[in-house]
Amino acid sequence: MKEKEKFKIPKEGSLGLLALGAQGLIEWRKIRDAAKVENKKDEQ
Repeated sequence: MKEKEKFKIPKEGSLGLLALGAQGLIEWRKIRDAAKVENKKDEQ
């Protein structure tokens, strides 16, 4: 994979991220955690 390639990461995750390995999971976790924070803000 080229280092400059960009992907839209869904908060639900995807098999493509799993194929990217650890870096894909790290980036997905960032998106997932940010979505959780947003949901908490919306609930208040």
